[in-house]
Amino acid sequence: MEEQTALANTLDQNEKNKQQAYDSYCKNMLSNKSILAYILKNCIKEFQNIPLEEIPSFIEKQPRIDEVMDDRIVGKNVEDASIPSAVIRYDILFEATLPNTGNTKKEEIGVIINLEAQNETARLSYPLLSRAIYYCSRILGKQKNATDGFQHSNFGDMKKVYSIWLCFHHPKDMDNVINRYSMQESSMMNEYRAPKEDYDLLEAIMVYPAKEYDYDDDEHGFLELLNLLFIAKLSAEEKKKKLKNDYRINMTKEIEEEVEIMCNLSQGIKEEGRIEGLAEGRVEGRAEGRAEGRAEEKLTSTIMHVQAMLERFPDMTATEAMDILKVEEELRANVLEILKKA
Repeated sequence: MEEQTALANTLDQNEKNKQQAYDSYCKNMLSNKSILAYILKNCIKEFQNIPLEEIPSFIEKQPRIDEVMDDRIVGKNVEDASIPSAVIRYDILFEATLPNTGNTKKEEIGVIINLEAQNETARLSYPLLSRAIYYCSRILGKQKNATDGFQHSNFGDMKKVYSIWLCFHHPKDMDNVINRYSMQESSMMNEYRAPKEDYDLLEAIMVYPAKEYDYDDDEHGFLELLNLLFIAKLSAEEKKKKLKNDYRINMTKEIEEEVEIMCNLSQGIKEEGRIEGLAEGRVEGRAEGRAEGRAEEKLTSTIMHVQAMLERFPDMTATEAMDILKVEEELRANVLEILKKA
């Protein structure tokens, strides 16, 4: 019984580490302004008519801390302790200024955007949409008398809140769905229209990309991009090529590393090539030399990926990293030995 418990604990910890790595990948990828530009253009109506390449200039135009990052957002504090007994943590929370909409005051105030990546939706015991509405309400409510919110009774200075949920595993009938939920005005007797900016203060947007897309066609849409980033079982090289060529994503070193780690998490480290088609009569030593070269390349690649995992998660052990990356047993001793010397 003790052995079974230990094994179960090991499996649970391995799954926890894998989920932690996946969550980190999602947050890091979604913090990139080039990728955020696609999300804003396709989900937030104020940005729908703005050229894609111009949208990053509206994201965190005035960061609230001294650190300036060109490709990634700085972000707001994701821990919301405004209700002590109900602390929540958002995946990503940031501000954006609005493009020219004809309402100068609201353009200056801007909007707050919460972005959530949800890996499992079918197994949840509660409606995810209800959670999205709750997040909108929390972010809206905590603005009063906050240093970066509105003061006293200046309710006209509230920033509109968007909560966007990217859902990657869901029933098939939800494929290719983008639904928005917002506050609407309805006249029950005499018709009267209040200024829309007075009540249009929160919006939840639920996004459900399909499981498969034809990547060889000429259409390169927003939902296909989400599939490519978070669902598709393509190699890291294929993903990086498509992100650069089809979506004009600035492939920084950080993004390339994230894509490689994600592919290894979902597929395991695979041998990059095989020695095949050796013509009869080739020198045996030459074939062995090639095999040794391949093995050395594979070992080097494996060590690089393990090191990347350890840098990202300081509390993780090398063995746990190799478990997550599905490193073959025959490589592990060499990997550990080289890491000790590093």
